[in-house]
Amino acid sequence: MKKKGKAAAGKKVVLAIDDNAMQLKVFQGTLAQNYDIRLVKSASEALYLLKDTTVDVILLDIEMPSVSGFEFLHDIRKIPKYMNVPVIIVTGHTEPDFLESAHNSSAAEVLIKPVSSRTLIESIEKALTMSPKNPFGL
Repeated sequence: MKKKGKAAAGKKVVLAIDDNAMQLKVFQGTLAQNYDIRLVKSASEALYLLKDTTVDVILLDIEMPSVSGFEFLHDIRKIPKYMNVPVIIVTGHTEPDFLESAHNSSAAEVLIKPVSSRTLIESIEKALTMSPKNPFGL
């Protein structure tokens, strides 16, 4: 899995964070042709990668060991460089309270797994062109 380095010429960089290796492979297969995709299995790996890498969009699982996706999202919004980077939550959760919290976060969008390739790409393209959402979810 890619960890660091410069973006492929002309491609937007997408960081996918998910503790499920199969989901990361799906992201890789779906997005590698159009994007420079970076894959990590945890929020701590993502924070390490973000020290040396600039990304254009983040795909974020919420339920992960150690640091949840919500905690990660809160942490990166404190970093000026990532305050307005679009984050798309990609989750298996369908509970109304959870989805309300996700929609009220600073995420650009919330997608429910499994996500079709078309929906994922459309969501990334939309996130790349939209005005930044207030980092505090307002």
